[in-house]
Amino acid sequence: MSTLDQEQDVVDLAEKLGLSGSPVAAIINFCQHQIDTWVREAGGVKSIGELEALVATRLTLVFEEINDDSDLDELKQRYVEKGEIVFAHIVENDLTPDTFGTMVRLKDGSHVAVIDCRGDKAARRFFTRWHEIAHLLVEPECERQVFRSTNDPLERLMDQIAGHVGFYESLFTPMLNQHLAERGLLTFETIDAVRQSFCSYASFQSTLFACQRRLCTPVLYVEARMAYSESERRGLNQRRLFDEDRPEKKLRVQLTVQNDAATQMKLTARWNMRVPESSTIFTAFHEESPDATGEENLKAWTFSKGGYLMDCDVFVQARRVDQFVMATIQPLLRESISSHE
Repeated sequence: MSTLDQEQDVVDLAEKLGLSGSPVAAIINFCQHQIDTWVREAGGVKSIGELEALVATRLTLVFEEINDDSDLDELKQRYVEKGEIVFAHIVENDLTPDTFGTMVRLKDGSHVAVIDCRGDKAARRFFTRWHEIAHLLVEPECERQVFRSTNDPLERLMDQIAGHVGFYESLFTPMLNQHLAERGLLTFETIDAVRQSFCSYASFQSTLFACQRRLCTPVLYVEARMAYSESERRGLNQRRLFDEDRPEKKLRVQLTVQNDAATQMKLTARWNMRVPESSTIFTAFHEESPDATGEENLKAWTFSKGGYLMDCDVFVQARRVDQFVMATIQPLLRESISSHE
């Protein structure tokens, strides 16, 4: 059972929907069943665009995308003239820098989801649309929802729902299988090809996670950025150091995501552990080329108190994005040895 399963808001939502079992899985299955029923009644769908249109119709949902400030001004004026006064204040109350979308229930009971595609937010356009759909799947009568970068349990749940139903199984998996490389490893090139075929405006990362989740072979996703060790961070908090006394940040693991097969073989990396200089991930961050590919052994990933991750040869592909590196780690051999500490 995940930590999200234990959040009271998630448990309460599952109970409200009359669901039993693991709350997260039960809610995702509930949403999937709704969409499967609509698809069956419609005689099937051939693309993710058709699926989204079908779901939006069933939910009486309209999407409005904002690409610049003039789009926002026109949107507000258009809906205010229809008597929807709430749109007059939408920018002040909802569309803050950390907001990706907001949903409003109109007087006739239908909903409008405003998707903020200005600047860097455009990269999350696909995911934001399905995040708003997720809200309506579990709460069709909701009055107002704002999608912000937050650790709120229900927002994290909506992200999981969006990641599942947005990458619709019967459309996505056959496409993934078609594009998988012959060597059986998931590559960035494969992910890009799947993304272009499935939905060109889906983000690379969300497509990567959708691919990773469906593979029966182990795939570990890692994000690393420059950070202090825990002891260095405590020292900085306890006393004010002169610039020359400040420790140097090192490239450290900040996020890991395993698929089921990686969990079973205990393929993981500890949060905040230092990325070794011999790793492809280190190369991708420090070299001029944003992408790097290589083979290495996880014995090189050592702990400060001794020991290492595991004796396992892996294929690593890494890509630098601004101030962090995203990477996939996949075993080259079936046999592996458990971690040593």
